Amino acid sequence: MASSMLLTIPVKPECLNDFIGTIKEALPDTRAYDGCQQIDVWTSEDEPGKVTVFQIWESKAHQEKYFAWRIESGMMDALAPMLTGEPTVTWLHVHDI
Repeated sequence: MASSMLLTIPVKPECLNDFIGTIKEALPDTRAYDGCQQIDVWTSEDEPGKVTVFQIWESKAHQEKYFAWRIESGMMDALAPMLTGEPTVTWLHVHDI
């Protein structure tokens, strides 16, 4: 069964366009990464700088391997100055109702 998660990222409002541009450049590699089934990036209409990334992966282990690769590649270090705090992760389970 696929694993879904929400990644909520607090971005400095003045850095939002640069942040989105960086993510946009990275998405082709993310979507091609082993186990990635879907990834969408959302910004809040009510909270400037709040970015939510919805992801579906073949498994939680696939996403964790991907995230480790992003850390090793230096992408997280490049994004860090644009953030106002730590991102939060919420793993989701869909109910068949």
